[in-house]
Order: sequence, then structure tokens, then C-alpha cells
Amino acid sequence: MSAHRAFDPTPGAVPGRDRILLPCLLLFGAMFNLTLVVAGLKEFVIGDLGGTVTDASLFFSVETFSYIIFAPLWGILSDRLGRRRPFVVTGFLVSALIYASYVLVQSVPTLLVLRFFQGAFAVMGWSLVMASVVDQPGGQRGRNMGLMGAALIFGVALGAPLGGYMTRWHGPRAPLVAAAALFALLALGALALAEPARRNRAPRVAAILAALRSRPRLLLPLTFHFVDRLAVGLFVVIFPLYIDSLGASDPAVRGRYLALFLLPFALLQYFTGKMVERTGPYKPLLLGSLLYGLLLCLVGYSELFMLWWVMIGLGIFAAVMFPPAILLTSQLSDPDTRGSAMGGFNLAGSLGFALGPLLGGAVYAARGFGTAFALCGLIEVVLAAVGWFVVRRWRHP
Repeated sequence: MSAHRAFDPTPGAVPGRDRILLPCLLLFGAMFNLTLVVAGLKEFVIGDLGGTVTDASLFFSVETFSYIIFAPLWGILSDRLGRRRPFVVTGFLVSALIYASYVLVQSVPTLLVLRFFQGAFAVMGWSLVMASVVDQPGGQRGRNMGLMGAALIFGVALGAPLGGYMTRWHGPRAPLVAAAALFALLALGALALAEPARRNRAPRVAAILAALRSRPRLLLPLTFHFVDRLAVGLFVVIFPLYIDSLGASDPAVRGRYLALFLLPFALLQYFTGKMVERTGPYKPLLLGSLLYGLLLCLVGYSELFMLWWVMIGLGIFAAVMFPPAILLTSQLSDPDTRGSAMGGFNLAGSLGFALGPLLGGAVYAARGFGTAFALCGLIEVVLAAVGWFVVRRWRHP
């Protein structure tokens, strides 16, 4: 039996569009809030609170490390209770309250403590919304993963520019107020979120952990997601410096180059998910990672004109990679532990995103832009090659 047939989507009725629309809207709103405060961060942390550039960067690092700690915990607790909705509502509601409290903060240490707890509750919300999408049965799971990926990327892409205008017009704390209001709306919307099918009995935590240990193949999509987020974290730090060295000192120009990546990344997710339903997840994941890695190697050696086409290619191949990775996480996990599997998926991504800037900064300082991008690209290429051998052994043991 082929690997594709061995991992066919769960049989059953195809879920209605309304079952996927609400989770996608919730994910869009959560990711929108994630970047809404980016543009005004300098004015808020440095200007209003008297912090440093390091303090501003810690505002994001603290949240990321909170994801690493809490994403698996919430997944395990959700699987233990067999419920998603109460966690999602609580996560978004507490996030709204903490964002509202940011408006009253007058010191950087207080802000960072609150940010850590806000990250813990935010990941409770959006990670378990992702799990609720993975829970859904039917023959269109690839497309569902693609729609989920598009919602995530569009939210990330649109939050920052709108937050910039809010900061310009209403001051640096305006995006915080807007984010608090939006999180409150997300909590209300999550009250209508569908729950997974009822189980005869709730598994114990030990049984959940044993089920995860018994499925070592889950390490494949989690490793790919870790490396993909590592590349993104490196890119966030190194790319603005590189493009500035090429003469693109205007922030608007840098934004256009990022748009060349983000637009195809977001727009092609659904079509990639649809393709995965026909081909299976392995070929798109492996081929996408290989070509994405090769293009990453070119970034640090491309002039501005060539960089246009490299960025478009990166966006296309990034769109090819995400739906099969998350679909594999769904297919390779036990139905009773999918919340925990999604927690592991988000832990892997958050850890990669946290380490990427450290790797990029260290390699750039030692060897320059070209080596930094090339190293990250080579990691993707090597992973694709190793993944090909692993999948081949699964098919022909």
C-alpha cells in the first residue's frame, strides 16, 4: 500500500463551509493582533516607557518563549477534557484584559511580565482553534489546512500596516486598545466554535503522553515546521539589514519586497491544500522545502532587481510547504491527542522562530549576509534530502 493511501483523510461527511469559516476568522484576528502593535513598538516601549531597543525586542521574545512553554500544556489539557471551546474563549478573553492593562503600564519590567502571561493565554486561544480545524472530518482536509494557513498569513501581513496608521493618527497606545477590543470580539465569536466529537471516556494525561510517544513519525512534520520557522526568524532580523545595504533605505521599499513574499504565500495556500488532497502530503512538503532552501541560498547574493523574483519564488514555495506539514501532523496523530499534537507543532514553530534571530545574527556577524542566508537555505535542503530517505524507508521498510 502506498504512503498516500495509508494516510487518506478521515472518512465521513465533508464539513460545511461554515465549520471552517469561523475558525479561520478567529485565526485571522489572532494573527492580526500579533502584528498590530509592531509599527508603534518603538514609540510605546522606547518613547513612552523609556526603554531600549533590547526592551522592544524582548516584548516579542518573551511572548515567543511563553508559547514554547504553554502550547503543549494547553493541548494536553484540552485533549484530557475533550473540549476546545472553553479554552479558546478563556484564552482570547484573558488576552483582551491583559492588552487593555497595557494602556496603564508605566514601566518596562511590568510590561514584560504581563506580556509573558498574555502570550500564554493567546496561544491557548489560537493553538486550540487550529486543533479544532484539525479535528474536523471529511474529504477536504487539505483545503481546510490551506484556508487556515491563508488566514494566518493574511492576519500577520495586514496587522502591521494598519497598526502603523493607528500609531500615526492616535498615538502608540491606540493599537493596544484596538487589540484588546478585537480579542474581546474573538472571545465572543469563539462561543460558537464547534467541539470535537464526544468520546466515551477522557484519556488520562499519561495515556496522552504515551500515545504521542508511540507515534514517532510525528517528528517529521514537526521538524520541518521548526526549520521553516527558523528561516523566518533569521529572515526577520537579517533581511532588513541586507536590503538596506543594497540601497533600499526607504521603509516603504522594504515593505514592498516583503509583500512580494507574503502575497503569494497567503494566496496560494488554498490551492496547495487542494493539490495535497490529490498528491498526498509528502511530495509537496519535500519538493517545496528543497526549492525553498535553494532560493534562500540566493537571497544574500541577489541585487535588488533579482531579489524581486527570488522573493516571489520564496512566497510560492513557502505556500507549498505549510498545508502538507500541518496535514501530516493531523494524519499521523491519534484523534484523541490532536490538541497535544498541535501544541507540539506550535512549540516546534515557536522554538524555531526564537532561535532563528540568534543564528542569523551570529552568522552575519562572523561571515556576512551571504553566508547567513546560505546556511539557512542549506539546512532546508539537507532536511528535504533526509526527509526523502525517511519517507522512502517508510514506504519500503
